[in-house]
Amino acid sequence: MNIGPCGQPTMTIRFLCAFLVALCASASPAHSQEREFPTRAIRLVLPFAPGAAADAVARILAEQMSQRLQQPVVVDNRAGAGGALGAEAIAAAAPDGYTIGIAAVSTHVVGPGCNPNLRYDPIKSFTPIAMVADMPTILAARPGLAADFAAFRELARQRAEPRHYGIPGNCTLGHLVLEHLNHELDGTMVAVPYRGSAATAADLAAGRVDFMSDSPALLLPYIEAGRMKALAVAWPTRLPALPDVPTYHQLGLPALDITIWYGIVGPAGLPPAVVAKYETVIAQCMADADLQARFDKAGVTAVHGASSTVFGAFLRERYARESQFIRSRGMSSN
Repeated sequence: MNIGPCGQPTMTIRFLCAFLVALCASASPAHSQEREFPTRAIRLVLPFAPGAAADAVARILAEQMSQRLQQPVVVDNRAGAGGALGAEAIAAAAPDGYTIGIAAVSTHVVGPGCNPNLRYDPIKSFTPIAMVADMPTILAARPGLAADFAAFRELARQRAEPRHYGIPGNCTLGHLVLEHLNHELDGTMVAVPYRGSAATAADLAAGRVDFMSDSPALLLPYIEAGRMKALAVAWPTRLPALPDVPTYHQLGLPALDITIWYGIVGPAGLPPAVVAKYETVIAQCMADADLQARFDKAGVTAVHGASSTVFGAFLRERYARESQFIRSRGMSSN
């Protein structure tokens, strides 16, 4: 053995030992790095401003994911252009799993359907991971307009006096729902665009427009105060807060069953092992009683079992269907 003075290994032996250690490390299975994901903070891009339901979903989920991944999941609000700026940031990120984001009906269905010139493709530019939350929409009318949906249907079909519906901007979810309603009822109803849902609701309560569609969080206080009349809901079952109000399915109008959903996506090309890691962690989050209670308080429902495959199929079906309808109705964000 090459033993140097004082019984220490010679330089050659020390180099050989160091080489063997490095060789063993490099020979470790490639999937060991994937098993270790994540090793640093994760950015969760939210394409909307703070304060809305989407913000609550993102922050509650980020907190839960941080605990399970043992790395910070930091919410990054990137509002603007109806969510397009945030969606662009997700699509442009490196596909390493350290940037993911919230997808919504506005960013992945309505916006791209109205504007084919966006700098992302709602399907090809993203890796679907999981749907995480869903929320009903309510069709509400100004006081005294109609006692129920049947009476409203008759008013909508009257050509002599077109009805006006408020929308929180062109090519928003409310716009899409009410374009479907106009089409299904063969009406001549006219859209009146506002700057945001709050302004739309205020004018509906004041009787300046005839009806609108939006979330329970916005409309229920008006309805409970008698300042609006609920006519229909988009949800699988009737809402506990509105037991006498039928669903669109019950009214024979399934095309209007458009809810406010949120999912998690990453940029295109995420490694399958990273996607699988997120699927597992998100499924654990969705099963957590505390998360469900906090989602309920924010007015949204936790979605269970919406894997990357299920969510991907959902995105493709919804975009194909709604973008075709949007083009047929001439809807535009301009």
